[in-house]
Amino acid sequence: MTGGTWSYDGSLDGLLVLAHRAYCEGEPPDAVANALAADGELFALLGPAPLRGAPFKGSSDQSPSELGRAAESASAELRAFSGGLFDTILRIWMSEEALELPLFRLCAIAGHRGTDALADHGNPDLRAVSRASRRVGREIDRLSGLARFSPGPGGLFVAALEPDANVIAALLPHFARRFGSEDFALVDARRRLALARRGGLFESATGEEALAFLPERTGAGDEDVALWGRYFKAAENPARRNAELQRRLMPARYWRYLPEMGGAGGA
Repeated sequence: MTGGTWSYDGSLDGLLVLAHRAYCEGEPPDAVANALAADGELFALLGPAPLRGAPFKGSSDQSPSELGRAAESASAELRAFSGGLFDTILRIWMSEEALELPLFRLCAIAGHRGTDALADHGNPDLRAVSRASRRVGREIDRLSGLARFSPGPGGLFVAALEPDANVIAALLPHFARRFGSEDFALVDARRRLALARRGGLFESATGEEALAFLPERTGAGDEDVALWGRYFKAAENPARRNAELQRRLMPARYWRYLPEMGGAGGA
């Protein structure tokens, strides 16, 4: 194993660079695991940093801009090697599960054995990251249909979300197509993250700036929710209600923002 630290700051760029390094070195997974363990507190994560250039704790003391360039190169090479592996890396980061070590071992053995390693479901690392990747994929699919938009500040249509995984960036292309030229925003209230398109330009916000995108829910601000509630009640056919199917397709953790379920969603 070559020298240098394997420290990781929790950012997507950092994960791509280190996954690429594991893949390029092509070491057997035990060698990667030993090198990672030797670095002590490797994954003392600082929290996800999807919308800002967090400092990268790499062996060359890279600046955020240097890390960004390194991540672009790593992304291109990993995607060229396997689109499936590249997508898995993205989804493991979005999952926020402590799966970096199995992911790095998988990247290393893929560099050692080629794409055949990605079909070896006897490998516990592949099974672990595949399960997490599927969970993230299901959440992206569900929220593509379950996000509810309400009029918000500045003429934006805003969807408030509290996803289990850090997926609002993955939802952005879907809603950009759906809204055409309309301005909209996605707000992850749990992580205090927001992505918006305004005037044809995309922007991001964190913390209180992200929460400022949310519609006010006082007085007349609740009229749109009440209107949707009446619409769903009028349109529903009780004879065709299937509670079990509803719970499967619309898990209870999403109900808070679904007006048809009595939540504070929108259009």
